[in-house]
Amino acid sequence: MHEQFWRPAMYVNLTVAVTLVLFWLGFYTELIFPVEVLAERIRHFEGYYAWETSFTAPDLILAAALFWSAGRLLRSPNHALALIILSASAGAMMFLGVLDFTYGIRHGMYALGHPFSWILLAIGIGLPIWGAANIGLVSMRLKQAIANGE
Repeated sequence: MHEQFWRPAMYVNLTVAVTLVLFWLGFYTELIFPVEVLAERIRHFEGYYAWETSFTAPDLILAAALFWSAGRLLRSPNHALALIILSASAGAMMFLGVLDFTYGIRHGMYALGHPFSWILLAIGIGLPIWGAANIGLVSMRLKQAIANGE
């Protein structure tokens, strides 16, 4: 049953990887994060900026891992290392998303009156859900591979 979802899910993973890179490009070019506007709306702006930018490297590593594993799994759906990397990436998505979500709630990031709030909310809700979905898909893939003696 899950077979019909496998390829589309890998394409979504590729899209998530590209979107993570685009987020940081938009952030640092101030396309989605205009510093002058948001500095007035975010309490303890300097601390928030330092905290947010600390996610650049982990997010880009996550993007690379997702891109590689999804691309590899499109070609070879039972590739063991790609399944492991995708599982680790799923856990990272859940962790980073929940961390973003809880920070956003605690510090009023969803009430900025700016589209950046919606982007943060989408990350905080979307990444954990998509991470959990990936864990489910990988689990089903592994059960199928074991059943087939692979």
